[in-house]
Amino acid sequence: MIKITKTKLQNICALSFGQYVKASNKKGIPYLQVKNFSDNGMYLNNVDSYVNADEISENILLRQDEILFVSKGMKFFAFKYDKEMGDAVASSIFYIIKVDSTVVLPDYVTCILNHSKSISYFNQVSAGSSIPSIRKKELLDFEIFVPSMEMQKKIVDMYKIHKKEIEILEQLKEKKQVLFSQLINNFSK
Repeated sequence: MIKITKTKLQNICALSFGQYVKASNKKGIPYLQVKNFSDNGMYLNNVDSYVNADEISENILLRQDEILFVSKGMKFFAFKYDKEMGDAVASSIFYIIKVDSTVVLPDYVTCILNHSKSISYFNQVSAGSSIPSIRKKELLDFEIFVPSMEMQKKIVDMYKIHKKEIEILEQLKEKKQVLFSQLINNFSK
């Protein structure tokens, strides 16, 4: 029999806020903002704001497997930071979630937070203001099903395949749009 427990996020993670720092377009440490991610939380590698390494404390740098979650705006998503991206600082628009990896996989939490049912929940609890926002308590009270580590890994594997398929479809869509535009432009010469 598969054992699945249900718990609040506050029981399996620590939550902090991203930083508000003075950023510039001079190369330095990437300062991650919502515009650096697609609507479904894929990193776009389009950073144009940076912070000077000499002007910040090392403890505000993102750490491996920390999850960024958008705290306000029109699109909510989660993104798991990977050190392979290089050093980065999360802007104050993000909550930073550090999970207890002895209980739950960071990728699994990211997957669940990005699920359409979860996004609907966040949209519902953020309604009623001109700029939707998720309060810390609402995020910490979010309930998550926690299956075995083995089951979490299977779900994460499926999620990664799903994300890759979406990425490929997005690229195909862009290429088809370019091709269509070129075709129309050729006719209108």
